[in-house]
Amino acid sequence: AVHFIFLFSFRVKDLSNPAHRFKVEKNVNQLLMTGIVTLHRDCNAIVVEGGAKQHRKFKRLMLHRIKWNESRRGAVISKSDSVGALGDGSSLCRLVWEGTVKQRAFGKIQFKTCPTELYAREQFKKRDVEHYWDLAYSGAILEAAGDDNT
Repeated sequence: AVHFIFLFSFRVKDLSNPAHRFKVEKNVNQLLMTGIVTLHRDCNAIVVEGGAKQHRKFKRLMLHRIKWNESRRGAVISKSDSVGALGDGSSLCRLVWEGTVKQRAFGKIQFKTCPTELYAREQFKKRDVEHYWDLAYSGAILEAAGDDNT
């Protein structure tokens, strides 16, 4: 039988809230998923791997259940910062890519604080999956450029 691993990549605008990091880590561990979270000032990338059931549950967590527009102290970020194209705060957490792969590239979930873009890319390059970072980072750059033009 051919087995595939479901993989998806998210880009989160701000992952400085410890409660958000805790929810991501706890759910990845409870769902027995693997992956990496890179914390960079311009782009926070979350890449996770798992089965079909875990895929559905984690996607719902990231896109619907976590209130990304809450800051550290429970205050809500202003509407102009949090409203995405859908008007629901979707610009704070975006699904960059989802698909299947033949084998896992990551082990137990790791959070990596990355001072530079090159260091963040290196975390993915170690596992020959630097294209996951490239997708997330290029989207963040384009989004930032779009914000500057408005």
